[in-house]
Amino acid sequence: MRVSKYLFSSIGPMAWRKIPGFDIILRLVRGAKGKTRKVMDTQGIDSFKQITITLPSNPNLTRYNVYAPWVQELEIFAGHGLEIHNDGPFLTRLGGRPPLPNLTRLTARTGADIDSREMTSLLSMFICPSLIEIRTIIHKRDIYSYLEPFTVRTFLEKIQETCPEIQVLEFYPGRTYECPEGYKPGDRCRSLLRSFSNLRHFGSSSYILEPTTFAIIGNLPHLQLLGIRGFDMENPVLDEEVSIPETWFPVLESLRLYDVHPQDIKALWKHPPVVKKLVSVSIRTDPTTASDIFDDPMDGNEWIEAFLTALPHMTPGLKNLRFHVADEEGTRFQISQNARDGLSDLGLESLKLKVGNPYGVDKESEDEAYFN
Repeated sequence: MRVSKYLFSSIGPMAWRKIPGFDIILRLVRGAKGKTRKVMDTQGIDSFKQITITLPSNPNLTRYNVYAPWVQELEIFAGHGLEIHNDGPFLTRLGGRPPLPNLTRLTARTGADIDSREMTSLLSMFICPSLIEIRTIIHKRDIYSYLEPFTVRTFLEKIQETCPEIQVLEFYPGRTYECPEGYKPGDRCRSLLRSFSNLRHFGSSSYILEPTTFAIIGNLPHLQLLGIRGFDMENPVLDEEVSIPETWFPVLESLRLYDVHPQDIKALWKHPPVVKKLVSVSIRTDPTTASDIFDDPMDGNEWIEAFLTALPHMTPGLKNLRFHVADEEGTRFQISQNARDGLSDLGLESLKLKVGNPYGVDKESEDEAYFN
């Protein structure tokens, strides 16, 4: 049955508005060949689906050019691995145009052993003036879609040049052999972050808590949600003696801290400009982590008690709390009745407490997007 042009032009843009996987779009190129196989990761523990798309040397983009302008939201990998072979003629045929000219939201989520350079290359391919959201997010097996530290500057420069009014930005510089202690932005990258004054939501690694960078983030005038992810075996980052002016974080209402050192969390809650106006808080941490990785573990129950009993006073307008504490030993931590009563007095609309589960992925937030 043939579809009328009117029906096609009416339904098409709605059906193709959000696409889970760039391979779906590439299959519109006449002569493109796709292959799917199951592959084990380098540790031989988990398997993932690997999709390979081979593009023709003389691509016909007639169908592609019809559908591509309809796509506004793209999840590049959809949790799988993706290889694109012979993409040179395809990009040449585009003539410098972005592959998806009306894209507004770009997400990368993969459990595959994808090289970070490939990740950066694919992200850069899709950056276009219409973008307001770029995110690389956690995979359900706790595998991060990360960027090599040395690619961050080029990545941020591409955003500034192409879509400087970006509103949502989430990326994670990984640890490498050359950068074992984790990413630390230089002056140029700090300047680029400062230029994104329209940011509403920002998520990245614990370098955010370093004094100079923290000051930049604190002075973003429209920032409503801040997400920070730490690394295992990481020392505290935030200077406990830092002074935070009342003018910082003027509209911040949501804070999400995953694998952030408990001492850094404690230090944050000493500063009303950061936490007083919060309405939503998500925390996942190991409360036994010592200030120095070579010291003995701390008393996790003591940290939990101190934090939760202070929370109602420091964050009186809190409405949503997700609090997950656990260590590698599977310790059954305790939350006192006094702490529970204090949380009850807040009148929370949503409360999720988890204590003592094996440390790793929070099953309720495996595919949780920071910025839904």
